Amino acid sequence: MKILLLTSEFAPATGGIGTYGREIASAATDLGATVTVIAPDYLQDNSAVDRSLPFEVRRFRGGLHSMRDLPSKIRLARSCVGAERYDVIHAADWPFFIPVTLSRQLTQARILLTVHGTEINETQTPLKRLAIRTLGVFGSRTEIAANSRYTRELFRKRFAVDTQRIHAIRLGVSDFWFGHSNGRAATRAAYGIAPDRIVIVTVARITRRKGHPVTLAALSTLPRELRRQITWLVIGPDGEDDYVQQLKRLVATVDCDIRFLGAMPDQQIRDIYGAADFFCLTGVPDSSGRVEGFGLVYLEAAAGGLPSVATAIGGGPAGRSGGRRQVQAPARPARQGWQARGPPRVAVRARSRAAGHGGHRTRHCETRRGHRHAIHSCRGRLSSCPRSVVGALRSRNLSPVAIRKKTRREYSGRSPDRGPTAPSRVRTAC
Repeated sequence: MKILLLTSEFAPATGGIGTYGREIASAATDLGATVTVIAPDYLQDNSAVDRSLPFEVRRFRGGLHSMRDLPSKIRLARSCVGAERYDVIHAADWPFFIPVTLSRQLTQARILLTVHGTEINETQTPLKRLAIRTLGVFGSRTEIAANSRYTRELFRKRFAVDTQRIHAIRLGVSDFWFGHSNGRAATRAAYGIAPDRIVIVTVARITRRKGHPVTLAALSTLPRELRRQITWLVIGPDGEDDYVQQLKRLVATVDCDIRFLGAMPDQQIRDIYGAADFFCLTGVPDSSGRVEGFGLVYLEAAAGGLPSVATAIGGGPAGRSGGRRQVQAPARPARQGWQARGPPRVAVRARSRAAGHGGHRTRHCETRRGHRHAIHSCRGRLSSCPRSVVGALRSRNLSPVAIRKKTRREYSGRSPDRGPTAPSRVRTAC
């Protein structure tokens, strides 16, 4: 099977869509497919990154997507689609939906479009809806892959498309996140964190919808003695400048060890997961229409054995499913004055049936579609926290959640035998 995957975000840029493109291409390669990825070059040489991948990467000149880039992306898509025979043409995100649609008469391949959540709301402007309807972007030849049931239902509300062509295929994480970290003691020593401190970690872009103030509000309500035992590591690039500055000013008013570490490579994040006590990401509604289509970082944290604290919002609960006991309440909108109201209620998901004892435990099962799941209870890591901390968090409706890691399969139902992986080939796009 030959697959052409077009994406507007890819390594070295970090983000959910870039991660999705890389992992789905890797998974398809593992299944025996020949994959070609079309991605931006960000105006730099990416040969070292591309050579490390098990599939071919072709770079086009460009960076972050702008509507001004649409004509060049249309020409690029038509050139690539018409150059070779492919079995699947996959637009991994919205910027390539229209270019692929205008190229489909050049191929008999399956046409697959992936929706992630936010772009569904962003395409509701009159001009974009007119373009989608006129060009037949979601026409009868097109299959839509949604990254969660939440995203699928959001898409169904916004577009009148045959439900048989909309598939909710939740994401998974690579084996990398299950690898060995640097060790709890060594990592804590490297960051100057005492062995007896309670370490919380958040990995997300510092932007309004990620809800960092919710976590800060929860910390501010804990007893002072307890709060001063906590270290909160905030990892991720800055988002809106005014919001980042506001958040840092608020952080300065709380007597807690809170550190902004900025963007970090995956290896360092995995090491920090191994040294932390739990993961925390408390997303909130965003008036701009941006949504959390799927909580991928919860899976990455779970792979490192971390329980998670989270709000029940968007597609985030899909990344944390697997629990039998569930208590969910909507998160509050992000706006000024949050510190006076305190934290919102959050989702509680727990898994208590995992076999074995000590450490985080894993249970494997099969779904009706044949996917293999690894469900992590992560209870051993939680037990390392003082009981008073867990009790205090639960008193604020902040409790650990059990998380499921899904294996990756999107392009075919069976995995063919696979020979040795060919080295990645790098060349200019089409």
